[in-house]
Amino acid sequence: MSAANPPPDTRMERSWERAEKRLDYYLRDRPRGTLALCGLLVVTYGWSCLMDLSRGQPLWRVFGWNRSLEVLKLLGGRTRDLARHGEWDRLVEYGVLHWNVGHLLMNLSAIWAVGEVLEAVYGPGRVWLLFFVSTVTGGLGSWLAGSELTVGASGGAFGMLGAMVAFGWRWGGKLHPHTRRWFGPLLWPWVIGNLGLGFVLPFIDNGAHLGGMAGGMLLGAAFGNRITDNSESSDVVRWLTRAVAGALTLLALSRFLR
Repeated sequence: MSAANPPPDTRMERSWERAEKRLDYYLRDRPRGTLALCGLLVVTYGWSCLMDLSRGQPLWRVFGWNRSLEVLKLLGGRTRDLARHGEWDRLVEYGVLHWNVGHLLMNLSAIWAVGEVLEAVYGPGRVWLLFFVSTVTGGLGSWLAGSELTVGASGGAFGMLGAMVAFGWRWGGKLHPHTRRWFGPLLWPWVIGNLGLGFVLPFIDNGAHLGGMAGGMLLGAAFGNRITDNSESSDVVRWLTRAVAGALTLLALSRFLR
């Protein structure tokens, strides 16, 4: 058999090697998009706390569990009656708000844990788009579930998790079996555990989690990626992704800027 036409197993092994090298290369790069996203959530949380304080809210309440509902609604918390008032922008704005420091840190840790790997696979622009589109679908899920008031980035974080699963389903056959586990079996205990908490703790919004994950899985399955052979998106798609992600970011911040 000629060297120009190696056996199928050898070709697959070489494809795995190329994917491993690309993944390792991008993992060594700083995840700028994920860092910027976490920074945005910290800034919006600090801004909302200052608004609470400026309205006479006691310091212990601002940094405790009992945040001012008026301020959270004013800045875009997703409310049950958003459809009646036509405030569809709340479906993205609620995702940059948090109840307290513990709520913020929990979501930041999830976004960082998933985003570092996801950004290596898809790139920073697509991570931002995944987060905000999943925030919208998470808001829809929360609204359909009838939740009274929803704030937090967990819908977007679950969407990023869903995109990891979708990548494993679509492209996992082009990865080494050891690496493939990152995008499937190793994620499911985390997914099931977090959803299980939502059935035990009444203040956790599983509607947002399920809606966000569904949106992330759909978008993640549609994306190309930077790792596997012949699967990267075109320049036009990448620039369009950045434009839409930028527009959704501005929409999420619109009530802060009024």
